Amino acid sequence: MADGVSLGLGVVSAVIQTYTAVTSAYDVYLSVKEFPATYRELRTAFMVERYRLEQWGDQMLSDVQQERIEKDRNVALWKLFQNVFDSMWEAFQESNKTLDDYGPFAGVPKGNDMSDSELLESMKISQKQPPKRSVIGLARSMKFVLRDKRKMEQLVKDLCYWNDSLDKMTDKLLQESRRRQLRVRFSTGNIDQLEQLQAAASLLKHRDLEEMASARTVIEKGYYLEEPSLPSDLAATAASHPPTPGRDAEFRLEMSQLNFGSNLPFMTDQIRALATTSKGESILVDWRLCRDDTWRKQNPKAFRQRTANLTKVLNGDLKAVGVGVLHCVGYLDQSSTVTGYAFRIPPEASPGQKPVNLYQLLTNVSKPSDVPDLGDRFELAKALVSTVFEILNLGWLHKNIRQSAWSDIPVVVLIMAEPKNVLFWPKAGTRDEPDYSRPYLVGFDISRPNQPGEISEKPIMDTDDDVYRHPDYRSQNSHSFLPSFDLYSLGIMLFEIGTWRNVGYQGQRRGGRPSLETHNSDPKYIEKVIMSGPVTDLKRHMGARYRDAVVACLSQDLDTIWDRGRPFESPEARLQCFQSEVQTKVVDAIAVCCA
Repeated sequence: MADGVSLGLGVVSAVIQTYTAVTSAYDVYLSVKEFPATYRELRTAFMVERYRLEQWGDQMLSDVQQERIEKDRNVALWKLFQNVFDSMWEAFQESNKTLDDYGPFAGVPKGNDMSDSELLESMKISQKQPPKRSVIGLARSMKFVLRDKRKMEQLVKDLCYWNDSLDKMTDKLLQESRRRQLRVRFSTGNIDQLEQLQAAASLLKHRDLEEMASARTVIEKGYYLEEPSLPSDLAATAASHPPTPGRDAEFRLEMSQLNFGSNLPFMTDQIRALATTSKGESILVDWRLCRDDTWRKQNPKAFRQRTANLTKVLNGDLKAVGVGVLHCVGYLDQSSTVTGYAFRIPPEASPGQKPVNLYQLLTNVSKPSDVPDLGDRFELAKALVSTVFEILNLGWLHKNIRQSAWSDIPVVVLIMAEPKNVLFWPKAGTRDEPDYSRPYLVGFDISRPNQPGEISEKPIMDTDDDVYRHPDYRSQNSHSFLPSFDLYSLGIMLFEIGTWRNVGYQGQRRGGRPSLETHNSDPKYIEKVIMSGPVTDLKRHMGARYRDAVVACLSQDLDTIWDRGRPFESPEARLQCFQSEVQTKVVDAIAVCCA
């Protein structure tokens, strides 16, 4: 047994040694200040793969994990890890063959940005190199590799392949968690960086990163268009990234293009209508209203641009990112108060088939069979949590331009997360059984005007809907909408899914008499009624992890995390810090729940 333990520890030590050598090799490449301008996306590709490797190391080489390894003595697995890292190192060493292509001292191809000597001088090589794994020779040959795009592409592709191999040897839930971390890490508002990320992700076949970068590029470019007056630095950025011409008109629809049949659309808040296009395609029109259309009337061009921009985002493919939304085919701009988004009904639905929303399912429970199985409720919760989290990470927001230390902070991501905006169609092969694993979130239109000093546009007041809104957003002196407010709304829905009853009925006893002196029109309703006791019952119904995730959303601790940012923190760093906390406390906690 002692020999087995020694063997196991020896393999782990070898893995750690080779892992350190490989990360040092990455750092040699990434320490070059300027890659040739024609393929800087390759530097982004190296950054992505370097971070993926770091994720693996943080998880597998931690002190706690090594203690577990000593107990398990899974030598075979760690030998596989050793083989992978040896292959990574050999991929880096393969670059030495470039010297055979060009010769050791002659025939060095020259670049436009930096001379070879400048490239070498710009590199900072770690003084602490692991034994038997030296990067000195690698540094000597790297100047040749940096001039050969084909070899650079092949190297990073090989590294991506071996990172994929490491992922496949870990738990699926852990793989998904790492991908979420990866998307948070590389989400940015910088259009140049987004375009480089999109190209790098396409090269490496990281479909989720590619979709995220594409969607956020649309959002950022649209923001520059809809903002009537930009500071000089942002105006320069907007001028250098002109939008694709002619796309806005492509998405605009007219009422005459749609056939609503005998049921004419009743355009009021929260009402949707089914229609068919001239090609016979079934679509769902989601009509949205705002409480005060002053800003829309004063800024009609910006309002139309915002509507078109959101349509372009929803028209993209977001499945790989984990966003459960319908595919938007266009928008109807009826007036300053009414906007309609036309969504293609999902492929699993029959033509003209109406959806059912979560509010209807929660309020129409008359027998035990109306309550979904525990596994279905977990799948529903996971899908909704993923959608809200990824939408926040996409930067689905607008920026309020202010002359202050926080002038560039994203201040609103209003998703309207409430049961009436969660739609289901029946499972394939069934007549009316909802597919709880495929909820679709709609209702994105209300957002903050891009004017200094304005507050967010607000929907029509409704007692049943207002209960899902953060108390600071419901009060007379309401706070500007914050990303944490959507997590609050999500927490209420998670509570409802766990108990399978509408939150508005929690304070009622039989006979309709209130059990507490409160009503759901009270901004403190959730705090007084739900948090005072019923939320603790979730442990009995859904488990401790699920309960803790709901408490994290409803306790308003996430508001504190968002407000914890410092004036010197960049907006992206603030959002990344917030998203990391949300992933740990909510997303990953819900992801591991199972029946």
